[in-house]
Amino acid sequence: MLDTHDKLLHAVTEYDRKQSTKRGYNHYALAHYCGAINQRVIPAINQGVPIRKAILMGFCGRLADVCLRAVGEPKTTDAEQRGSLSDYGY
Repeated sequence: MLDTHDKLLHAVTEYDRKQSTKRGYNHYALAHYCGAINQRVIPAINQGVPIRKAILMGFCGRLADVCLRAVGEPKTTDAEQRGSLSDYGY
C-alpha cells in the first residue's frame, strides 16, 4: 500500500505526464512539484498539520485538486481557491 508521500508523487507525475502533451508545457515543472512535496507538504504533515491544509499550502488550482484526490480528500472549495488559508481555519 502506498503512503501519503508515494500517493502525492504518483499524482504529480501523472499530472505532469498529461500536461506534457499540451502547448506551453514546462519540462522543469515536475521537479518543482516533487520539491514542494518533499520540502513543504510532507514536513508540514510530519509536524502535525492536517493533510488537506498541508496540500493547500504547497499547491493551488487544478494540481491541488489532483493531490487532494490522491489522498482521498474532496477537491478544493471555491472559498479555498479564492481566499487565504487563514480565512478557513488554517
